[in-house]
Amino acid sequence: MKKIIIMALVLVAGASFNTLLAKDKKDKKKKNVKTEVPAQIALQSSEDTLSYAAGKALTEGLETFLERQYGISDAQKADFVRGLCDAFKQRNDSIFQAYSTGIMIAEQLNKSMLPGLQQELGITNEELVFAGFKDGVMSNDTLVSTADAKKRFADARQAAKEKQEKAKKLEGEANKKAGEEFLAQNKNKDGIITTASGLQYKILKKGNGALPKASDKVEVIYEGKTLDGKVFDATAKHGTNSDTFNVGGLIKGWTEALQLMPVGSKWELYIPQELAYGERGAGSDIPPYSTLIFTLELLGIK
Repeated sequence: MKKIIIMALVLVAGASFNTLLAKDKKDKKKKNVKTEVPAQIALQSSEDTLSYAAGKALTEGLETFLERQYGISDAQKADFVRGLCDAFKQRNDSIFQAYSTGIMIAEQLNKSMLPGLQQELGITNEELVFAGFKDGVMSNDTLVSTADAKKRFADARQAAKEKQEKAKKLEGEANKKAGEEFLAQNKNKDGIITTASGLQYKILKKGNGALPKASDKVEVIYEGKTLDGKVFDATAKHGTNSDTFNVGGLIKGWTEALQLMPVGSKWELYIPQELAYGERGAGSDIPPYSTLIFTLELLGIK
């Protein structure tokens, strides 16, 4: 690694800084921070001026980046510059490069590895994790051998995985049962129509337009909920007036319903899990074997 992490950040991430600035829609007054220019700096040629200008240009967006990514405030800018100067002076020192890499790895340990261990295995003793990490780097087997450490860690992860899979299976079975019970009761309610596939729907508004085909693209407004009433997706969440989908590229319940709906219709759909996302679910919002409820309005065929 020929450059320390701070310099690499400044040189490589210039585009990222500009992107962050472009996304910042709010106008805010920036404080003018006065920095002393060392007396020995003199721009004696056009090449000197270009070099200096290039350095300044590379900092565009850096202030916003440092504040958002690292929480460095305007008042801490002098501390940042002090570290920057020290690192730049020692950029070709192999000892300092090793030291600065240690700082970088420590940041990864703190921001990524430790939270991951807590989430996966419930480990919260950060000091002991760090002690083990450090001894691992130094090949110190005084407390626990490397082979034993690897086995203990692998066994714990496997046990956690099996526990998670068991819990997921139980949750899926519960969701499946709840969905079957809901649909069995729902089909007897007034206005509910059940198709041969098990799809249920209720007409909220009758349309008199054309019927979409599986190969069509349609414009719709929708809202999707799980049986507990949680809204997991909706046109209103997308910041648009409507959404456009390929009829044949949707979950089975939607594809079937849309081909039965004349344009101008608004229906409430009750979709069995096997016509939705089945045992795989969809992310954290839709658990496995979930029966889903949609309000779906068909605006037109494109």
